[in-house]
Amino acid sequence: MKKILETTQLEFDKSDFLIDLVKHDNGQLYIEIVQTILNTEKKSESIKINPSVLSDILKVLQNYQTKLPKESISEIKHITEFDQKKIQERYLKGVSIKDLALQFDQTHELIEMILRNRGIEIVENKIPKYRYYKKNYKLKRNKR
Repeated sequence: MKKILETTQLEFDKSDFLIDLVKHDNGQLYIEIVQTILNTEKKSESIKINPSVLSDILKVLQNYQTKLPKESISEIKHITEFDQKKIQERYLKGVSIKDLALQFDQTHELIEMILRNRGIEIVENKIPKYRYYKKNYKLKRNKR
């Protein structure tokens, strides 16, 4: 039996990653990564990583990242947890989804998805228009 000590979820356009810090019955700690590819009938795939090899895996991945062309990295749009919190805060302060999409260079749909995943109801953020009517008042003058 395993016990999940900590969980982090990363959401992307086409897949989600669930990264768990797991403690097994024997006392060993492991990292378990589960990838769910959206809009497919494939089941989730998982990988379990022993912490003793984690630093080596990270070094290799960082080395590969430096070798990737810069153009392909800029095309992949990833919203960090920090940016997701900023989106949430700004939306709750009244910034429209359209403006958030412009600020974060993302699609309207992706901003909506982030807010919905955080349990926020999407509402229209327009300021109501107040109608100002001029009232014609006739001044009565006392004639003496």
